[in-house]
Amino acid sequence: MATITPTTGASGLAIDSIVTGLMTIEKQPLTQLQTQISSYNTKLSAYGTLKSGLSTFQAALDKLSTAAKFTTQTATLSDGSSIVATADGTATSGSYNISVNQLAASQKLATAAFANTSDIIGTGTLKISFGTYNAADTTNGTAASFTSNLDKQAITITIDSSNNTLSGIRDAINAQNASVSASIVNDGSGNRLVITSKETGEVNSMKIDVTDADGNSTDGTGLSALAYDPLATAGSGKNMTQLVAAQNALLTVDGLAVSKSSNTLSDVIQGVTLNLKSVTSTNATLEVATDTSAIQDSVQSFVDAYNKLNSTLNDLTKFVEGGSSSNGPLLGDSTARDIMVKLKGMLAKTSPTATTFRTLADIGIKSSYVDGSLSLDSDKLAKALSTNLSDVAKLFAPSATTSDPQVTYMGSSSKTLSGTYAINVSQLADGTQSVAGTINGVAAIGSGANLTGGVDNAAQGLKIMINGSATGSRGTVTFSQGLAGELSSMIDSWLQADVGSLTVKTDGIQTSIKGLQDRYDDLNAKMPAIEQRYRTQYANLDALLSSMQSTSSYLSQQIAALNKS
Repeated sequence: MATITPTTGASGLAIDSIVTGLMTIEKQPLTQLQTQISSYNTKLSAYGTLKSGLSTFQAALDKLSTAAKFTTQTATLSDGSSIVATADGTATSGSYNISVNQLAASQKLATAAFANTSDIIGTGTLKISFGTYNAADTTNGTAASFTSNLDKQAITITIDSSNNTLSGIRDAINAQNASVSASIVNDGSGNRLVITSKETGEVNSMKIDVTDADGNSTDGTGLSALAYDPLATAGSGKNMTQLVAAQNALLTVDGLAVSKSSNTLSDVIQGVTLNLKSVTSTNATLEVATDTSAIQDSVQSFVDAYNKLNSTLNDLTKFVEGGSSSNGPLLGDSTARDIMVKLKGMLAKTSPTATTFRTLADIGIKSSYVDGSLSLDSDKLAKALSTNLSDVAKLFAPSATTSDPQVTYMGSSSKTLSGTYAINVSQLADGTQSVAGTINGVAAIGSGANLTGGVDNAAQGLKIMINGSATGSRGTVTFSQGLAGELSSMIDSWLQADVGSLTVKTDGIQTSIKGLQDRYDDLNAKMPAIEQRYRTQYANLDALLSSMQSTSSYLSQQIAALNKS
């Protein structure tokens, strides 16, 4: 393309300023397109802010979205150094006295000392099995015994010329990646192979049988140096030394003696896991209680997150009288307005399953008439939690009530919608068949005495237990997702990929921006050619004017000459 240089024509024609003025007019559509693109980008950014606010609020809802969030428990011990306890929410609140008399231990066996880890021990086969060793009781005349642990498989290890050294045997045992480990310890007198059961408890005592390639599997020479039969005699099959005996944890809980093979106990107090760290000198007191402070924190987080979202929406949709430049970027936007209306409407809903605390106001959460923000009366919430915790849970989390006392709500899925559904039973469960019937008029899935709502209907995943002897109509079940569940589902519908209202809106804006940008680029690409055309036209005009000026000057000179003559 030819280089364009600013010029003033020979005729005095101001080509530069004329072309500049014309190009300003030509570029007006570009300015309009830039304004439109900027406006769309502002709105796109506003929707991004709204999406982020909704996602943050949804994260706060998660803390209140299931009934389990309201059964959080504390487990406090008077001796936290000896015992660590956690409660899973199903424990019975109360006080327990615990005394630890002995910790569970893993058995450790050691060989005789060897000068070097590379010393050749022998070849053959090791078989390590597990069980309970009971020492002889001379008082009762009971002989020592070893009872195999049928729940644990024995370990068989082949020792040959490739792994017959002390370190080779160690590596061969560890290569099994089974329930024992091996190490070499130098105690000053030499190197000893130490074999340790990975699991604690009396039932995990070890017995090591050797098939020695030298023909004598119990004499303590060759591979039989690793033989350990707890019922044999030293040097004749009991050739390793016991460093630590396998033992159970021994404790008392409220005066009841307890013996367990592990130091982690989840089956002593229902819903409580005890981790034993050391023997106690005195009784430790365990207090199990509902953690209402955690629930209060979650409710406060809900209020704070909603207020932040509400503030964002107010800023995005604000109207400033007398100044459009200060108006919110989503002022008058139908999608933003719909979100605001639905959120406020949801906060005013009444729980269909709760009895005492059915609204947010009942537990101390009120909405401002001025800006729609929420405030929390923490004292009123604390009283509600101490008075009827289950009702507060029903306000936020999934719950259900049934009109038939012999029909019990068992659970739901994320696809179960709030509503009241009819129950009809066509077949009762017995020893040979499962219950059959419908929920919400759709065939339900029977399993034992449980009916679960079928797919592709509002009651999908709703599970109820049918008791009693009546078939036919069994009343109704009223299910509520709870405020947290319904709000979260509603936010999902706005944010859902491809079909969510906000996603559709932003996708549409991005398509419009691309179309406008394409038009801008196409039009802008034509500007140099248009400017060149104008310059050529006015250069030609300038030449014509210059020629006419020359002619006019010549004629003027000729006329002047004639007049003189």
